[in-house]
Amino acid sequence: MIKFLGSNKKKEPEKPPGLGKGSIPTSKIKSLSNKGFSEPEIIDILRKEGYSSDEIDSGLTQALKLGVTGQDEGGGSTMPTLQELQSQQTQQNFPQQQMMPRGEEVQMPQMPEKSMQYQQSYYQTSDYNTEELVESIVQERMTELDSKLGEFKSKYKDLERKMANIHNQLSVVSKGRSESEHAIMSKLDSYGDTLTQMNGRLSSLEKAFKEALPALIESVRSLTDLVGRLKREA
Repeated sequence: MIKFLGSNKKKEPEKPPGLGKGSIPTSKIKSLSNKGFSEPEIIDILRKEGYSSDEIDSGLTQALKLGVTGQDEGGGSTMPTLQELQSQQTQQNFPQQQMMPRGEEVQMPQMPEKSMQYQQSYYQTSDYNTEELVESIVQERMTELDSKLGEFKSKYKDLERKMANIHNQLSVVSKGRSESEHAIMSKLDSYGDTLTQMNGRLSSLEKAFKEALPALIESVRSLTDLVGRLKREA
């Protein structure tokens, strides 16, 4: 699209016609315009390249004509005047809404069926991908959970085995203690029997001593009297 209008074209001071390059730079003008150069910049570039004022003016006119009508150079149609080109450009730039009757409602363009089918297919594919993603995440979490549960079961079995070993050891210790206590009790019982026997013997000796004690005392008294009498007689 040509970015300039004939109405905005600055009038250059008239100069005597030069020789120029013998050609109209229409393509050059379109190329520079498409690259973003303004009209004064295009004119300055063309002058530096050796184009005359008439060649530049004709090139600008034809470039404007091609930008408005879309016809190629060298067509058989008659070249319109500058006023006609300006009128056509003004009609194209005039808002289309002002050309419509007031009572006519503006209808929104309908979306093509292919575009709707593409969007529907896109959303279905997107939903399908989302479901696959969710299932993948859930499956990954379930796999991790199963792995952790397996580790927990393994540790629980190890702990159960250790507790069984400790229980067996305690049973052995308790059994050994019971045997030791039984041996000690047996020895105490034997000591008790021995003490009972000794007590019986002591009782017998005490009884015998009590029975023999009066006679012994009487014998001691008799001996004492005898000794005393012998001393007096001497």
